[in-house]
Amino acid sequence: MPRNVDHIADNNGVELYRLSLTHTLPEFVKKASPESIYDVKGVASSNYADVISHQFPCHTPQCTWLSAAFFFDKKAEFSEKDQKRIESRLEKFAAHWGIRSEYSAVKSRSNQLEKTATDVLPDSSYAWVWVDDSGSKDRRLPLRNALEVKTAADWLHQYRDNFTYADRNRMAVKILEKVAQFGAAVSDKLEFLEKQAGHGVCNPKEVHALLQDRIKLANNDEHRNILQALADSVLNTPKMVLTSNQLVKLATVIDTTDRALNLTKGYGSILQRPEDVIFSATFTKTASELHEHVSTTSGRMYNKQDFGKVALDDLKSLFGEDFADRVRSGLDVDAEKLAEEISTLPRPDAEMFDSLMSEVGVKPAVVKTAGVHMNKAAAAYYANLLTH
Repeated sequence: MPRNVDHIADNNGVELYRLSLTHTLPEFVKKASPESIYDVKGVASSNYADVISHQFPCHTPQCTWLSAAFFFDKKAEFSEKDQKRIESRLEKFAAHWGIRSEYSAVKSRSNQLEKTATDVLPDSSYAWVWVDDSGSKDRRLPLRNALEVKTAADWLHQYRDNFTYADRNRMAVKILEKVAQFGAAVSDKLEFLEKQAGHGVCNPKEVHALLQDRIKLANNDEHRNILQALADSVLNTPKMVLTSNQLVKLATVIDTTDRALNLTKGYGSILQRPEDVIFSATFTKTASELHEHVSTTSGRMYNKQDFGKVALDDLKSLFGEDFADRVRSGLDVDAEKLAEEISTLPRPDAEMFDSLMSEVGVKPAVVKTAGVHMNKAAAAYYANLLTH
């Protein structure tokens, strides 16, 4: 729940001044003493519109009007349940103090301002934008603050099967952009959103198996041929088919085919959703693993834990005593220090290090390749799949 959004928290009066430009302040508010507005010492919880967080005091008529003005200005930041609860209490306090008409005026004006602001918002401020054949536009799921972003994420997850992958992709891309902007708490939906947005990579063998499962269920030659062509491409030319842009197109085609064949009802039981396989290794997931590895200029990536298998004397014989001193911790190799040094070695020295690692029985976690445009960790994961 948002905190410090009422007039008591407006220490320098900036918010009150802004609201005074858009609302007509009643005379009883203009003539009020500072004590009747700002002194809330000893005010009981029951005299707040928000009794949970002690916000929007209503122990005087003046405070009730100001609390209403500040609440309606910040209303979008509260959950729907909290909005109804707080607004209901404000209405009761307004009736109690005999300022129902002044309260209604501030509420009406706030709603008018909100509608005006909403009308001028760009389409990018909504997760769902639909334009029909007549040109009429329908915009849903506003993304104006962290709460609305989280609400949109939860809603998309709940109703995902009602939308095509192409639509989910567009919505998820917008939501993730706003997650970054507002710092919305969507950690429980982050992996889901990344898969919908196409922020991930896959194992080509798993995608081929996904297509083969659908080929078996296809009940006409047209769709069977489409799926077979995709399966052949994934198997024979993965570097061309499984780039970032192509992965989104692949998920879209499979989703379209699933809907045509009425296969979506099997999701979660006999079939995996396309995006759960095609973007199984999301960028966030692969990035979280990247700190455990170190890349070399020879195109290898090693797990830092494996550096403990390297003898200090072997490093000294290869790169000299100064190098060994820089990567030691007592009599042993310090994995973090060695990682820092290895990542900067020129290619000839990096290849010598590769030979040493091979001699002690350590294989690189990843052998990188070029031509795949995605984040560093995902590219490494993808390259490894293509070379095994």
